Amino acid sequence: MDDDDRADGSDGLEPVPSKVLVDEDRDDVVEAMSLEEREEALNRSRWNVFMFLGIAVILFGFALFPMPFSADYQSSLGGAQATKDVGLIWGVPIAGDDITDVPVRVDIAIDQPPPTHSELVAFMIQTADCTDSAALSDGQVAAENGSSDHGYATTMGRVTAGSEEQFRFRVDPGQYCLIVKFLDIDGQNADQSGTGTVEIDGRVWPNQAIGGLFGLVAVVLAALSFVGAQRHGNEYRSMKQPKEASVESTVLAAAGPSGPPAAGPSGPPSAGPSGPPTATEAPAPSEGPTVLQEDEDGTAWLDAGNGYVHRRMPDGDFDQTVFVPNPDGDGFVPHEG
Repeated sequence: MDDDDRADGSDGLEPVPSKVLVDEDRDDVVEAMSLEEREEALNRSRWNVFMFLGIAVILFGFALFPMPFSADYQSSLGGAQATKDVGLIWGVPIAGDDITDVPVRVDIAIDQPPPTHSELVAFMIQTADCTDSAALSDGQVAAENGSSDHGYATTMGRVTAGSEEQFRFRVDPGQYCLIVKFLDIDGQNADQSGTGTVEIDGRVWPNQAIGGLFGLVAVVLAALSFVGAQRHGNEYRSMKQPKEASVESTVLAAAGPSGPPAAGPSGPPSAGPSGPPTATEAPAPSEGPTVLQEDEDGTAWLDAGNGYVHRRMPDGDFDQTVFVPNPDGDGFVPHEG
């Protein structure tokens, strides 16, 4: 077979349309579920609600669980201070001040401050090496100038023995070092001799943004599952216990016709009589009450039925008294009832 024959044969073939399942078809499939399938879907939706709520509780608990640490305050070459390698703080890697920053809290209990101090300060310096003095010094200067890469907090004044201070930071994910020290009025280390004593404890919440985000997603999925469970529950109840017909529909069904009305005449009405009605077609006069007796003055006694008699006066009016035949003779007497 040559190419022309193949071309002619292919032109004669009709394309077979593919069946596309649109949303209406899916709705029909959902509505056509049997009672057992509807019950299974209801149970599955209910389990999904509890499952996603449980996952949300776990994620929120994971987000609120802090990672504790502590730091030692001790003497050094430049004066006594606390330097702690906090380590890697993970989180959502978005630079700058935003809602995804990791919360850090530092609690400091002052047993004995140095006598010449003017304030107590704390730094969260982002650096990979806490032994690099140059990096720590540059980081402190940048933190005091408001850099978002580092954290800085101060008491803004002297502290007393037995007091407690709490510093809060919000930092981006990274490697951090904590520095706590006393400064004098010139901004230098005020505890050169190491006479101060403090206790430092800290907490980091690195999972707050991640756990909170996925926890909210789990709550949304639980809400959607709850809506689906409500829908399946309503359908299941309607299928298992059909609604009773209302009184109005029952009365209408009983009183109404069982089928459509009969068809009317297929043609125009027939023609009427061509002439005046004959004597046999004239309507017969209606018969009035039977006259039992008529007096000379024009009074008529009419049979009212059931043994009663009405009296019609000569002027045509009726007497309001009901009469009965006189049992003792002729005539009529008033009825005594």
